[in-house]
Amino acid sequence: MENWTTEKYEAFRQELFLQAEEEYKRFHEKLLCSELPVIGLRIPFLRKTAKEIAKKDGIGFLQVCGRDTYEERLLYGLVAAALPAAYEKFLPYCDYYTEHLAENWAHCDVFSSSVKKIIKGHEREFFQYIETYLESENPWAVRMGLILMLSNYLLPEYIEEVLERTDRIHSEHYYVRMAQAWLLATAWAKDRERMMDYISHPHLDDWTWNKFIQKCCESYRVSKEDKVFLRELRR
Repeated sequence: MENWTTEKYEAFRQELFLQAEEEYKRFHEKLLCSELPVIGLRIPFLRKTAKEIAKKDGIGFLQVCGRDTYEERLLYGLVAAALPAAYEKFLPYCDYYTEHLAENWAHCDVFSSSVKKIIKGHEREFFQYIETYLESENPWAVRMGLILMLSNYLLPEYIEEVLERTDRIHSEHYYVRMAQAWLLATAWAKDRERMMDYISHPHLDDWTWNKFIQKCCESYRVSKEDKVFLRELRR
């Protein structure tokens, strides 16, 4: 069992920098638009590292994990999602990551696609739980709630509630609006019939509505006929 200390964590952090890829770092810095320094580590490496840490002493790691770089914050979330712990024990770490560590789209998107295992058997509870993220004043928490729904709840038993929640969010934040548009375009690809009903009474602002249509038109999962139909609905 690993027993994490600040000294061990610092040695681990230095190893992370040794694994950095300079070209990938430059590419990812432009893509992220983050205010945090970027080390230059790829997502598969971070996922693998997080799983290894979680198996040994994930809780100890979370207590000493740094917050100074994009990758360290993401590792916090990935380790939390990989903990071999009870669902209830995961929630405080999920809250902390969502409200205090997430500060760019990748922090939200990579984490949201990583929680399936730890919420298994608690899907309905977690669906209700993340409502608080959608009501947060922190736009990154709102995006987290949206992408958690996109990644885990675009299913027949949830999609009506997902659409209702998405429709009632009114934000000026670019990445919140983009998440709404992406979620709705994905919902169209998965459940066109439900979306046909939804588009008869949406409450989205014009920018988000048009971005939703754009995302549909860019998708290979949307038919040519639907793309023609949707383009006629632009505002």
